[in-house]
Amino acid sequence: MAFDDEPASVITYPTFAEINEILAGKFEIKMSVLEYGMPTFVVQWAEGFAPSNNEQEAVFDEIKKSTDSLKVWPLVRWRNEKEGEYIIRFVPKQQSTRSNNKINYVLFITTLASIALGGFLQASSPLFLALFYPAGYTIWDIAFTTIIFIAALMGIIFTHEMEHYKMSQRLGIEASLPYFLPGLPQIGGTFGAFISRKSHPMNRRDLIDMGLAGPIAGFAVTLVVLIIGFFMSVPVTAEQLIAIEHAFPSQSGSLAVPYLFVIMEYLFVDFIPTGGTIYLHPVAFAAWVGCLVTALNLFPVGQLDGGHALRSIVNPQRHKQIGWMGIIIMILLGYITMAILIIVMSSSGGHPGPLNDTVKVSNGRIALFLICMVILVLAIPPLGFMLF
Repeated sequence: MAFDDEPASVITYPTFAEINEILAGKFEIKMSVLEYGMPTFVVQWAEGFAPSNNEQEAVFDEIKKSTDSLKVWPLVRWRNEKEGEYIIRFVPKQQSTRSNNKINYVLFITTLASIALGGFLQASSPLFLALFYPAGYTIWDIAFTTIIFIAALMGIIFTHEMEHYKMSQRLGIEASLPYFLPGLPQIGGTFGAFISRKSHPMNRRDLIDMGLAGPIAGFAVTLVVLIIGFFMSVPVTAEQLIAIEHAFPSQSGSLAVPYLFVIMEYLFVDFIPTGGTIYLHPVAFAAWVGCLVTALNLFPVGQLDGGHALRSIVNPQRHKQIGWMGIIIMILLGYITMAILIIVMSSSGGHPGPLNDTVKVSNGRIALFLICMVILVLAIPPLGFMLF
């Protein structure tokens, strides 16, 4: 039998006296017990003190800062909302571990390579070359198209994840660098990216800000890429469509596009010949991938970005109910693998919520969430069936 050189760390909790000192003056302590080994308090605001939402958040933020040195986090939940009773459980603070950033860099380079291959496959496609370079092309034309495809798609994914990372840093939430995910070159070369959160958001406001920051920033870049991509695309006449079906039968299929692309087609209607269509430039396809990544992340399900935002607005039970509705819609739209993955990842339990789950978010943030749900509808490509 072998033993570790160092003994396992033992969880130690602050004394009731230490916590009483932190809570004194702010709350009337109605009960203090040791629950599951953790100091647990039932409290009400001190008599005559009826704080606003901002004041409540400030008080709980102060409590968290005071307990950081004691290596515990205050987990705040309602015990009786009508009576204004809180239950504050002081849970062990997770020990931060050093991340091996080499993994992040390797994944970034691998994803860059798979996106480059995806761009090259599109840039060297015989149909693309015939439509965009009818007078002939050089290897530099293919290289240029590949490079701008990489810049467009990487710009969308990088902006999305770095906005999550910057927001986490701003809110004091410890998070890893983005983990980029290489994907099939035929569908752009990436499955997006994610960051690993190592500490909890303090309140509902922080949770919704963290959840929506990435999709909003990524979608803004996607819109810019989409507009540029449409200007770079070429019109195809009805006669050319027939010729393409005969000359390039394996490349003459259509792409399931989101409503956002349909809106763009209406804006470019004078550019499209009667009975014809528009052949999307690879940069526009990068916007399609950006729409897909943004929309999937915005689904109000589990611990996706949209799931974080929803959890900041509703209670755990309602979050779970809406989440199952979202999974059903995801399946109907053709994202069966994604739905199964979310079900498996959610099997260990529901969304944990923020440390302080009692202060409601502002109406402005709720409106922002609803706007993001509109973005989801506009950006999701329906793979299972066509909606238009």
